[in-house]
Order: sequence, then C-alpha cells, then structure tokens
Amino acid sequence: MDGSSERDSATVPAKKKKHRKAVVESKIKDLQKELIALDNESEEDEEADTEAEKVSKSELQTAKLLSLRKMQRQDGLDMLQMQLQLLQAQIKTLRQSQVEEAGEESPSQGGLRSRRSASTVERSLGESSSATDRVDQLWDATLHDYKLTETVSDQGSDKWDQYIFTVRRRFDWEHKYQETLVDIKSKTLKEALQHIMVGVKGLGLIQDTPSIDPNTLFLYLEETRDLMNRFQDKSKDEKTSTKERKSAATTALHLGVLVSYLDKDYAETKKTLRPMLENGMITFDLLWALFKPNLIAYTTTYGDRDHPRAFKVDFATKRNHFIKGTWYEIEGKYLEYDGKSFGMGSMSVQISSFQGVRKISSLECFPIQFHKEASRVKSELIERGKKFVAMEGVHYKYHKGMAFMKKKRQVLKINIDGRIMCDPAIHRRINPNYHASTVGPKERDDEDGESSDEDEDGCDCGGESSEEDADGHHYTPSSSEDSPPLRRRFRLVQYLEGRAHLVEVDSQGKEGASTQKDQLEIEKDSGATFSEEELLIASPVVLGFSLNEKLWLEFTVSGISNVKFNEDAFDSLVLPEGQKSIVKALVSSHTFHPSKSIDDIISGKGRGLCCVLHGPPGTGKTLTAEGIADLLKCPLYMVSAGDLGTDPRSLEKELQTILDIAHSWGAILLLDEADVFLEKRSVQSIHRNALVSIFLRLLEYFQGILFLTTNRVETFDEAFVSRIHLSLRYEELSTKARYRVWKLFLDKIKATEGVKVGELTENDYKDLARRDVNGRQIKNLVRAAQALAVHQDEPLSMAHIKRVIDVAENFERDLKGGSGYADAMRSYT
Repeated sequence: MDGSSERDSATVPAKKKKHRKAVVESKIKDLQKELIALDNESEEDEEADTEAEKVSKSELQTAKLLSLRKMQRQDGLDMLQMQLQLLQAQIKTLRQSQVEEAGEESPSQGGLRSRRSASTVERSLGESSSATDRVDQLWDATLHDYKLTETVSDQGSDKWDQYIFTVRRRFDWEHKYQETLVDIKSKTLKEALQHIMVGVKGLGLIQDTPSIDPNTLFLYLEETRDLMNRFQDKSKDEKTSTKERKSAATTALHLGVLVSYLDKDYAETKKTLRPMLENGMITFDLLWALFKPNLIAYTTTYGDRDHPRAFKVDFATKRNHFIKGTWYEIEGKYLEYDGKSFGMGSMSVQISSFQGVRKISSLECFPIQFHKEASRVKSELIERGKKFVAMEGVHYKYHKGMAFMKKKRQVLKINIDGRIMCDPAIHRRINPNYHASTVGPKERDDEDGESSDEDEDGCDCGGESSEEDADGHHYTPSSSEDSPPLRRRFRLVQYLEGRAHLVEVDSQGKEGASTQKDQLEIEKDSGATFSEEELLIASPVVLGFSLNEKLWLEFTVSGISNVKFNEDAFDSLVLPEGQKSIVKALVSSHTFHPSKSIDDIISGKGRGLCCVLHGPPGTGKTLTAEGIADLLKCPLYMVSAGDLGTDPRSLEKELQTILDIAHSWGAILLLDEADVFLEKRSVQSIHRNALVSIFLRLLEYFQGILFLTTNRVETFDEAFVSRIHLSLRYEELSTKARYRVWKLFLDKIKATEGVKVGELTENDYKDLARRDVNGRQIKNLVRAAQALAVHQDEPLSMAHIKRVIDVAENFERDLKGGSGYADAMRSYT
C-alpha cells in the first residue's frame, strides 16, 4: 500500500507538468498557424497594395494608408515572433527540469522509474535537437536583422562527377559572360594531360579536379590526338596483358572525348587560324593561339631593336583596364645571373590591342620561328649567351653603346663609351629597390638524357625519353614541332689567365675528347652547365657601374669588350725615376702581396695605402694615378668633392659605400682636389670639423689604395699627416721636361690617330719647350693645332702650333690684367 501511494503521489506533479507542456505546445501550434495565416494575408495585402499603387499611384492618402497597413502587419509579425520565442523557452525549461528530476531519483524507487526517466530524456532530446547542428547567419531584409537558418547542403554537386569532364561557363553578378573552363573529372584524363602538358605553369593538374582554359587545351590538340592514337594501338596489341589493354582502351576513350570536344568547338577557329598563320598574319582576338607554353619568343630589349632577345613563354593573358584598354601580357622566363648563381628570371611583354589583321613579325613579341631570319638570329643569340655566362663574377670591361636604367616606371637610355665594372651582386646590394628580376632555380630537363629508339610500350616516339605512370602507361613529353629541341650542353670554366671559357659536355657533364683542357690550367670550375636553349634565352644585359659617369646601369652584353690598357702611360710620366719606382713598388706590393705587409695592433685597421700627390696644376698628379692603374690592370675609381657632398650626415654614408666598393673591386681610389676634407680643424668651423673627423675615421679602416691630389698641402690637418704612406711633390715642369711632353704628344698623334704631321726640327722642339706652359696646357694646345690642321686639310706644322699658342698667350694676358699688366712688368724690370 505504501508503495502504491508513493507512486500515486509522485504521479500527480508529473501529470501537471505533462498538462502544462501540452498546453504550451498547443499554444505554439496555434501561434504557428496564426503566423502562416498572417503571412498569407500579408502576401494578399501586398498584392492588393500593388494593385492599389497601380490604380491610385499619385494619391498621397493611398500611400499613407499602404504604409500604415504595412507597419501594422510588421508589428503583428514581431509580436507573434516574440510570443513564439517565449513559449519555446518555457518548453526548454520544462525539459531541463524533467532531466534533473530523473537524475535525483533514489535507488529505492526502482528501475522502472529510471527507465521511464531515461526514455523521457531521450524523447526530450529527440524532440528538441541533435547534439550539434550547422546553421547559417543570414540577413533578413524584413526584420532588418540577422537570423539563423539551417545550412543547406549541396545535394547536386556530386552528380557532375560521373562525367569525364565538364565545360563550365562563368558569369558575373550582372549575368555577363566572363570565361569558359574545362573541369577535368576523370583521373585517367588528368594523368594523361599531366604528361602532355609537362612543364606548363599555372594549370594545377595536381589538384583533384583541375580547371583548364580550353584555349590551352586547343594548343595541345595534336599532342592529345597523337597520344590517343598510341593508346588505341596499344589497346589492340595482343602482346600486352588484358589489364593493360583495358586500361589503354579507357585512356584512349577519355582522350577521344576531349579531342572530339575540341574538334567540334574549335572548328571555326581552326578554319580561320590556319590560313592566317600560313601567311604570317594574326588578329588580336586570336593572339592567344601564337603563344603556346614553353615555346621560344622573340622581342626587343626595352624597345631597342638593335638589341633583340628571346625568352621562354609561360602563358599569355588577356587583360582589360578602363583607362589603358585591352592588351595581351606575355609572361615568361630567361637565364639570369644575380652575382651569386645562375637561374631563371621572370619577364613580361605587353601587346596592345589592334584592329584587323597584323603581320606577326611586326608585333612587340612573337614566336621566334616567324622571324624572317630565324636561324641567324638563334645563332647570334646563342653566341651572345655564351658571352653572358662567361661574365660570371666581377669583371673590369669596356663598353661602347647604349646602356639602360629603370627610373620611375621608365627606361632611360644612356650612351656609354668608357670603362665599366660588371658586378650584379654589388649593383643589387647598393640599389635594393631597383626593379631587377629575382633569380629562381634553373629548371632541369629530363629530356637531356640518352634517348632510345623505341619506348617501352612499343611506340616510336622520335627517340625522346618516356615516363611511366602508376597504371603502367608510358608517356613521351611533347615538344614543339616548329622548333627542334636544342640538345647541346656546355660547362663554364675559368682559366688562370682570367679568361672564362665554355666547353661542350655530354649528358653526364663530361667533356669530349676534342674539348679536353689541361686541368692544371683551370683555376675554377663553376660546375654550372648550360643547354643551347638556356644560352638562347640568356639575358641581353648585365648589371654594373660606369666608372666615368658614376651611374649604376644595365649594360648590353653585345657592347662589352676587353679593356685596352695603356701600359706606356706610366712610363710617359715626366717624374724623377726614384719617385716612379717608389710609387710602383708600393702599389704593386699592396695589390699582389697584401699578406706580406705588416698590420696594425687592431685587426683590420691601418691596412690601406694612402698616397698624397701635391703640386701645381698640370704637372701629372692625376696622370700618375691613371698610369699606375693601367700598369697594374686594375680599375681606377675617380671621386670628387661634388660626388661626396659637404653634408656630414650624407658624407659618411656615401664615403663608406665608395670605400667598400673600391676595396671589393680591388680598384685604385682617386680623390681629386681633396682640400675640403683635409683642412685643419678650428673652433670657428664646426661643420668642417665634422667633415674632417668623418674622413679621418673612415680612412683609418680603409684597406684599399687611395690617391689624393691637392694644390694646398700646407692646409692639411695634423692628424691626417700620420696617415699618409707616401707624399710626392710635383714641381713646375722644367725646360727639359716640357721638351719631352711636347715630343710625346706630337708622336702620339702621328702614331695613333693617323694625322699627317710635318717634320719638326730640333730647334722647333726647343722653341716650344721654352714656353711657360704645364702638361695639361701642352695637351690642349696640341689638340687645338690638330683640329686646325684637319680643318684646313693640311699636315700639322709648326705654324699651326704657333697660331694656337698666340691665342692662348693673349687669353692668359687678359686673365692677368690685359696689356697694362705687361707694360707695368716691363717698366718694373
């Protein structure tokens, strides 16, 4: 009895809760019905409102009435929504209380109630929701707020996977056509395309479902057709196993579907394209058909047709801009050198839109086989490529011709006729923001191995190497029919005399018997090998520095030649033999035997060589530095105060950069007219004191050769005197010295420039030597006399020289005060 009474008493609150729950759920159902009815009424009212708007659109009262009705309906919807949310919250509270009561049951109440509670919890959870769910937060324009809705799964996305491929057209939000893509669904077709389009960038054939531009597939239509025929033949070959024949038949079928699609969709394109290509013509819309990936394209170097270049095409992209219009951008790669290693640089060429038909060879960029002299151009570019790779490292060269400099999205052309330093590494370090291509790793071709006459699948593939996939299929990488592969390879070696040379090697990198060189003569073997194709697409320019113009430029490889050193320049110096031998010994020892010289107590300090050349103008100070540089065959870096500036903040940076560059090149640094940096410091001029302090500190750690020329050695600061290793004074030229200088310049004109020079007697030379002129003035007088003789078409004679001397003496007289100065001097004497 007691047990039954307890069960009855426990049943009463449970019945009450069930009753409350039923009431709440009934209210929810009524509210939902009311919401549905209100929505239907809202739709009917909206239709009525629309009709009313059409009938009485101009009446203001009707508009106000419509607005009021809409607000009322919206308020009703909002109220019902709030009531529905409150009722749902009540149900949730009831269910939670049921779960808690079920958990607090005592064991004495038996397993029956536990099972009932468990079933109640399970039923409650089933009625409410699963453990997790996916929802989308979407904006509701009616509520003007975000609301949560169940995530709709894409049930129909898998139905397209049953096809070999799908042709998908893309439209923008305005339903305007954008592009067509081919989605490859078949794994067999994808693997076949991976081998047909080997080396093609941007396709993404490693993805599960790659999307490819059908234009790209059309460019490989014949390769696809050939591979299809090969697999059709293999599927009928009785020598192969049943599994292989079946797999080959499947591959042939999938390739055949692709070929059929391309033949059908591009039938009109082929009909239009073939006659145009046969006549060397093209339209802008069909420009994409010219640039098959991995072909060699021909273009110019920064628009200069005198310097052609070639590169390997990656892809052609059609671009649009509301200001620039429409153009094609051809992107590709070429062989580049960054001062450390060879690799592939990237470049692009733009072809502007044009109307009608245009000759292919007149385009800014076109396949090299369309050049009217393609074989000659290829040969010249390969030879230039050999010259480019032979300039690995740092080189002291001579350049004559155009050089280029990129500045503010423009390419400036500068004519350079002088000595240069070819050093891409320093160029990139000094100009980190210069727009130069980064160098990536070189692409190694697997095609360069030994070829076989027949592939393993029995197909004759022209002797090219084949690859095998996971299904046992053998593929042959495709190559352009118009341009046969360039198979020869070369290796770069550096000989002891400083000459770089390319030797031909086989596929394993070994030299042939005809190109073997004594290994003792080889100083450095870079190990880098280059194919003819890489030499063909080598960069036409090399980064470097013009020593005369003081500019960092891109020099054309074709304009670079070896420096012709004037080894007689130092011997022509009119100096005492003792001074000349000391200068030569010091500079030679520092250049060729730096380790044999003593060092400072502090490592790296005081290891430079500083020579001061002082004396009157025109006595050979600058010529001494130039002559010793040519004698030792090292660069001469000339710097003036104008190059460094007089601002202490910029002076330190500029001077440190110049000292580092000169030391890395092994150059002789000539600082001409260096008085401003070496004057004595004083309390009154803090600005000059800062300049002198900076110069002294940087000079202390300079490890190269520095020549300083000045006319005012008496103004030097005392701290600088102890840093001078050699000081040479140049006196005014004596009569004997002037005699030698006159004879030297006149003989030089007669020997090198081919100008007719009349016979000058010994008395003529003595008469010229008595003139009070310096060496620079003698050079200028000889030049002027030569120009006068050439103008009059007469041999250079003493008369021409005297006429020029008279003009120079009149000018000098005017500088000193005119004829009154001469009269005063005569009266004084």
